[in-house]
Amino acid sequence: MRIPRVLVIDDDPTIARIAKLTLKNQGYDVVLAEDTKTGLKELFQETTDLVLLDYMLPEQNGLAFLKDIRAEPELRNLPVIMLTTIGSSDVVHAAKLLGANDFITKPFTLETLIERVSRLVPIPEDEPTDPEEEQP
Repeated sequence: MRIPRVLVIDDDPTIARIAKLTLKNQGYDVVLAEDTKTGLKELFQETTDLVLLDYMLPEQNGLAFLKDIRAEPELRNLPVIMLTTIGSSDVVHAAKLLGANDFITKPFTLETLIERVSRLVPIPEDEPTDPEEEQP
């Protein structure tokens, strides 16, 4: 059984570390990228199950990157949760139009992060083992 992989693209190292530790404790494999260029490389290197994408990034904002992701056929259906300190309805509306699956306003609670991620990408439950199958 493969562990779901979450890519966190955020230039704030504190937010990135908090997200990584929180999600790793829930059983996710978490990879960090501080910009969209690194994030795009990660997306094409290994299967990713969900992206946590900051809205305000140094080289390219999250909405532009989301548009780029949705333009790639193999990434079109990848779940994306936008993270931002700007919770305006215009930003939320634009993110939804571009295909964001959810939106989390910073600061957020750990419970909110866990709930939103697990709703889109649940951790698979372990298969129950049959004790009779394990005997030689």
